Amino acid sequence: MQEYLKKHYIFPLIYLISVGVCIFFAFNYKGSLNPNWWLVLSVLTFPWSLIVIVFIWALIHGAGLEFFTVMYLLFAVINSYLIYRSLRPKQLNNKNLTIK
Repeated sequence: MQEYLKKHYIFPLIYLISVGVCIFFAFNYKGSLNPNWWLVLSVLTFPWSLIVIVFIWALIHGAGLEFFTVMYLLFAVINSYLIYRSLRPKQLNNKNLTIK
C-alpha cells in the first residue's frame, strides 16, 4: 500500500482527476461551454491544448464537444506520463558499476 502513495504515482493520479473534474464542469453536452472551467482545463493540459486555438470558434459554439473531450483526455494522459517520468526515482545502470 505504501508503494502506491509515492509521489511518482500520486501526482499523476491527482492531475488526471483534476482534468476529469474540469472536463465535467467545462462541457455541457447539450451544446454549451463554460468558459471559466474551459480556461482552467486549457491551462492544465498546456502545451498540448494550444491546438484548440485552431478550432476555437467551433468549440465556443458547442460543436464536437465529444471530440474535444477525447482530445483533452489524451492530452491529460500525455502530461500525466511526463509527470510520472519526471518524478520517478532514477535507476542505476549496473553495467557502469563494474570494478576493474
